[in-house]
Amino acid sequence: MGIYVFHNILLLGITLLSVIHKATAGCTFPQHTAENEKIEALIQPLLGNRYKAEDVDNKYLYKIGICADAVDKTEVPGASNEHVGVYQFKLKDGAPIYEGAISVGKYNNATITRGTGWILLEYRDGKEYHTHCSKEKRQARIMIICDESTSLGSETINVFEEYTNKTDGCYYLFEMASSAVCPPKPVVTFGLSLGSVIVIVFVCVVFLYLVLGIAYHRFMLGAKGMEQIPNYSFWQDFGNLQSDGCNLVCRTGGSVNKHTFKGLGDDQLQEEEDRDDHLLPM
Repeated sequence: MGIYVFHNILLLGITLLSVIHKATAGCTFPQHTAENEKIEALIQPLLGNRYKAEDVDNKYLYKIGICADAVDKTEVPGASNEHVGVYQFKLKDGAPIYEGAISVGKYNNATITRGTGWILLEYRDGKEYHTHCSKEKRQARIMIICDESTSLGSETINVFEEYTNKTDGCYYLFEMASSAVCPPKPVVTFGLSLGSVIVIVFVCVVFLYLVLGIAYHRFMLGAKGMEQIPNYSFWQDFGNLQSDGCNLVCRTGGSVNKHTFKGLGDDQLQEEEDRDDHLLPM
């Protein structure tokens, strides 16, 4: 019974420590702007998380904390007081050597940048280079890329490159895919245009006209069959009315020959006299 209680207390203590660590996680931005807080709020689900990754040659192991200590004090003495967000360890036979761990960047001197579908988190003030990069301090850049298929808690980090082929501005680049930085999906709304509203109103008016008209003619006037249709005689002649209107507007009749009256000349009168010659006695 005592062992069971002790086990529960131990689990509760570990859970509380994790919650406290998660709640107190956060980066410090010396060049503080209101935009920094907005961008950091986007990676809020990732704050306090720790990740590890090996380089392609399996020579180094990197431990990374998102705005939090990358390792515990038990791994690297004094690490919890240094605000180191990225540590580099040499690998020997696949196992990390914690002595001589190199600080790559600190999250209390960080910058954050946002783009379309990505966020770049940069830690500065790492350990100085010995010979190259003008012996400047190391810095780590964590590129967090939007990936809807990667659920929260299942993210992994890859070592992209250590860029040291210049005199200054050297950096370690890490890449991580996460759905936490994906922009919210726009809410699709379906609106009706003016034409759609007019058509709907017209259909409703016609429907009410027919239903109420048929009901009135059937039950109030006792109409049967086609006579139940309201204004039946008008609709019956509607086609003819359209035809007459089209004929009046669109069609033109042929030219009408005007009949003129001719006067009677002497020649015509003479002809009539000639026609009466056969009536005379021979």
